Amino acid sequence: MRTIIHLIIIFALLSITGSINAADTCAVSRIDVERLPDLNIPRAGHEVFCVNGELTVAGGHTDGFLPTPTAEYYKDGEWHTFPMTYPHDFGFSVVLNSGKVMLGGGCEEPIGIGQTYVTETYDPLTHSFNGFCSLQRKRTHASALEIDSGRVVVAGNWYYDDGIELFADPKETQADYNDYRLFTYIKDVSVGRAYPLILRTAKDDALILGGHDLTGDTLWTTTAYSLKGDSVTIPLLEEWWPISNDMARSSESFIGDEAKGIYAYLVAVENHDGQVAIAKVINGEFALLPTACPVPMQSHGEDIRYFSTMLVDQNAGRGYLLGLSKDFQKAPEKPWRWYVLAIDYTKQPASLTLYYTDPLPEFNSYSPILTPEGNLLIAGGMYHGSNFTPSKSVLLLRVGRKPVAAESGSNLWQVAILVLAALLFVALLLYLFIYRKRRDKETKEPVSLILPESPNTDSLMERINRVMEEQKLYLNSGLKVSDIAEIFGVHRNDISACINSQMNCSFVQYVNQYRIEYAKRLMRETPGKKISIVWMESGFGSEQTFFKIFKAATGMSPKEWISQGND
Repeated sequence: MRTIIHLIIIFALLSITGSINAADTCAVSRIDVERLPDLNIPRAGHEVFCVNGELTVAGGHTDGFLPTPTAEYYKDGEWHTFPMTYPHDFGFSVVLNSGKVMLGGGCEEPIGIGQTYVTETYDPLTHSFNGFCSLQRKRTHASALEIDSGRVVVAGNWYYDDGIELFADPKETQADYNDYRLFTYIKDVSVGRAYPLILRTAKDDALILGGHDLTGDTLWTTTAYSLKGDSVTIPLLEEWWPISNDMARSSESFIGDEAKGIYAYLVAVENHDGQVAIAKVINGEFALLPTACPVPMQSHGEDIRYFSTMLVDQNAGRGYLLGLSKDFQKAPEKPWRWYVLAIDYTKQPASLTLYYTDPLPEFNSYSPILTPEGNLLIAGGMYHGSNFTPSKSVLLLRVGRKPVAAESGSNLWQVAILVLAALLFVALLLYLFIYRKRRDKETKEPVSLILPESPNTDSLMERINRVMEEQKLYLNSGLKVSDIAEIFGVHRNDISACINSQMNCSFVQYVNQYRIEYAKRLMRETPGKKISIVWMESGFGSEQTFFKIFKAATGMSPKEWISQGND
């Protein structure tokens, strides 16, 4: 009888696990790709926007990585080319409330070298550009966002000093044209960024965060900069950080209500394990958005790399995140699929749908924009991953605004599994209740788990130290105070109180001291070992936690510590 019950328990657990996995599965649906007429000029590093109902591309560089001071707008089924004032290769653009577009910065020379001060506006009614003033700091790989009264925040740079500046139109502020500098430098920043996110937190304030560092590496920092105040620390960024991309226009991620003073955004974030999630930011407060299933990281036998800014269609209550095969850069000549993650953020929890395309015979990678019809448009970009061979193809991913008919078919089988799992779970609880009653009757004096004391009767703290050092428990990144308490057969509070009184620190601080010393030993004895391996082998849960604690303990980063030959 007991064997049968055990089998029932196992089957119940497997059924429950299977039903949970089924519930965790994201809906999947195929979408069509429409090939629009090609651009007249192949281009990458350009700006793409939709104003006055027209799709427009501007600037960037063309074949041979040469900047092109041209733009094109799409009308009557074809692209029309016209001149710009400057090329703005890897510059920034922001669609203004006035209906015009501001463009600025960019590389000074071919092949992506240098930075520029130049800015201009685009008037879609006349299809004309007008250079009007210069930035206070020459920039490329920058971002911009309009706030109140036509003012525009600009931040970010590439291989050059970063900082925050603010544009204000004298006609809006009623300042004297002769005395007022259109761009005003606001403040320096200690952490420079390329393509940062700029998120409004109030009518006249914004946060600058995320992005790459100034040389293109991943930027892991909890620090963000406020336009009006001091730098702030965002706890969520200790574990999750915004996905970096090459066209960070956070205005396209807005889900708030400016009239009500609600400045809210969706931001795609990832952790050190590469798992992606969606953060919801409301007036500068960050929290993960509850979703009905985890963000899918695999499909069609390949890993997915998400890379775009969140694109929000407020009319549909959906956000979109673009992805492609994670191995794209290893074999760019191979046909690859596009993936689009759709987030129905108005639902509680938010539902997710993963769209995919058929493999495309040729591939150009670039950040998309949202069309007025609710589809995603990819115009130009790097053909097969090379800046020297930009593409002129224009692709339309038809996600639309209709409800998704997922390919997973009927959910009746999932419901059946859930019902069966529930019945078996009740049987499991009943069995455990009966078993516990019988055990309580048969139980004798509990067996002590306390380790044998040494002949000189060590104190509890001495025994904790001995077990920690001999068994190297600190190398377990999931070590908890309750694990130590179980070894000695005492309450977890006794362990915490002992460490606090004897070592004058918390349990976590106590364990991290061992981990730091172990990491130092690894770096001394194996100087060629990568830092990414050191922190994992030392028992830390994440690289960011390791860097933070190491610097707090030594006053320097691991690389600085190694270079100075510290002991």
